[in-house]
Amino acid sequence: MAKTIVGLDIGFSSIKVVALSHDSGKYKLVSLGSISAPRPGIISDADLDLEAVAVAIKKLLTAAKIDQREIITALPESKVFTRVIDDLPYLTDKELASAIRYAAEEFIPMSMADVNLNWQVLLRSDNKDKNTKTVVLVIASPKNVVNKYIKVLTMANLRPKALETEIIAVTRSLVGNNPFSPSTLIIQLGGTTTDYAAVSRGLIWLTRSISTGGMALTRALAQHFNFELSQAEEYKRVYGLVEDQLEGKVFDALHPIVDIIAQESKRIIQAFQTKYPQNSIKRVVLSGGGAKMPGLVIYLANALGLEVQEADPWYQIIKEKSLASRLAQDASSYSAAVGLALRED
Repeated sequence: MAKTIVGLDIGFSSIKVVALSHDSGKYKLVSLGSISAPRPGIISDADLDLEAVAVAIKKLLTAAKIDQREIITALPESKVFTRVIDDLPYLTDKELASAIRYAAEEFIPMSMADVNLNWQVLLRSDNKDKNTKTVVLVIASPKNVVNKYIKVLTMANLRPKALETEIIAVTRSLVGNNPFSPSTLIIQLGGTTTDYAAVSRGLIWLTRSISTGGMALTRALAQHFNFELSQAEEYKRVYGLVEDQLEGKVFDALHPIVDIIAQESKRIIQAFQTKYPQNSIKRVVLSGGGAKMPGLVIYLANALGLEVQEADPWYQIIKEKSLASRLAQDASSYSAAVGLALRED
């Protein structure tokens, strides 16, 4: 019997929901929707602001005709600590648990009592020779962040079935666990951050998050033209990085910020190449609301010297033909919500 899974992506600028039915290994789109997020929204700790987010979520679910109370949601990458630890010898599960706790203290700038620690073994051989390595993806979620998300969901009369990080959800929707996909750098362009994941054989081997996102681009335009933020947002959406528009003035204002994103991409590609020389990054996939900015795909392809493509989280989902053009329009911004709804437990 088909069961329906609901993914809820609570972002800084928008909230998105996707409901998928799952039957015999196939996923079918049941419903989807998007609503503008209230400001300051989820980044605030004030009850009044969190209540506004809960109200927006209720409105969204009503409009999308979703009455299921159990959902899966994502924590923002910038609020969690993610690290691939790749210098561990062969360890049993019990030894691994204490080794990870010890290693995590090195990169988590808070008390271990204040985080939820989860990990996934990426690589571990069966034998114990001296060259054997254990590679583990470690995720530490601050308990106060987790509690805030649970509080908002409770206010919206929802039950979280699971919470995971945004980049894990995005990776699931764009690459899945296909072992034959080329090694890929996923760039998730959010409102306040840009998150990166180097993915190979369906697994994340390297992650990073920088505090340069879509708002930084909007602010750069607002400053350059002395615009209101809403007008700057419109210029970004219409002209983007197309050099021959408006005498290149929009391009001139935006490209220094995009260069920060490109430089970080280069650093990650290089770091991955150094660690895994047999398995270099072959393509880049742009995800998130900012991926549709005109000229961005071509600009990054030239900067990185690699194939760059816009994310399509719908490629493996069965959907009505009549929805095809609507889904294609906003595809990249639904990557996290689709990935959450694809989660199997």
